[in-house]
Amino acid sequence: MNQRLLMLLCTGLLAWPLAWAQPEQALTAPTVQRIMQSVVGVQTHSDEQATTARTLGRQRQGSGVVIAPDTVLTIGYLLLEAETVDLIDHQGRRVPGQVRAVDNASGLGLIRALVPLRLEAVPLGDSDTLPTPGKLWTLGQRESELTQLELVSRQPFAAGWEYLLEAPLMTLPAVNNWSGAGLFDQRGQLVGIGSLLVQDVFGDQLPQPGNLYVPVNLLKDPLPDLLRTGKRPGPAPSWLGISSQALPSGGLGVMRVSPDSPAAQSGIMVGDTLLALQGQALVSLADFYRRLSALGPAGSPVTLSIRRQGQVRQIELVTGDRNRSFRRPSGI
Repeated sequence: MNQRLLMLLCTGLLAWPLAWAQPEQALTAPTVQRIMQSVVGVQTHSDEQATTARTLGRQRQGSGVVIAPDTVLTIGYLLLEAETVDLIDHQGRRVPGQVRAVDNASGLGLIRALVPLRLEAVPLGDSDTLPTPGKLWTLGQRESELTQLELVSRQPFAAGWEYLLEAPLMTLPAVNNWSGAGLFDQRGQLVGIGSLLVQDVFGDQLPQPGNLYVPVNLLKDPLPDLLRTGKRPGPAPSWLGISSQALPSGGLGVMRVSPDSPAAQSGIMVGDTLLALQGQALVSLADFYRRLSALGPAGSPVTLSIRRQGQVRQIELVTGDRNRSFRRPSGI
């Protein structure tokens, strides 16, 4: 039997009853209670001059999970250039917060509560050792019960906005309340944070919508520095400011260029096709990001070959730090 069809049958995503399907697992009542009170709502508001206001909106809302006294872990795009942050607990209490860090490498974000939350923290689990397939549970803001999911894939995920996860947690069935939602293992430990609705969780371009959760292990090593200084230790990774997508004809089509970014300053334009990096042809987004990272941190010189209106040209530029492109909230 086809491996993918077998997985769909085992996870119950095809309505064919199978006597040998995996038995249902259940969380204990104390574990459920701890999870239910640990998930909070996250509401943020950014200035109209924020560079991300056009793509993400000025007002954003999602979820977060309490991972330490007065510390909430959420998805980073909720916090970019946020002027105000509010946390709403399971009893409806509103608590002001402050952005502590946005980690562009993982896509995760941290919030510090400015008033004691008085909520029990959920421990971080081990997202690297989760079985695939395997049962997990998710909970988002204002939800009255957990939803059971199946971890079905750990395929690399490359997004057009210069973002690459080598082993994200891809789950089925698709849920709607994913933004910043917690993903929990059998012991009630937090193993992932909801990021996206994806069109195919198996990474083979066939339509099987599901969700992408960012593994918490990506945050464990830099967590002390993120809490203390707001950033990872060491130099910032290279950033160009290009949003692109793979083209059927080859190369990567430029869909957007961030204002004042290295790409914009070098003259790269929407509609250009990226053909090569350092003289080597670009075959995919993941290939592009891996090779860009290997060339060095922010401040590294690179050469891109582009095609514009049938003409091929070489563009030399120096990579930048993505964090410096964001508007700093007033008063911070």
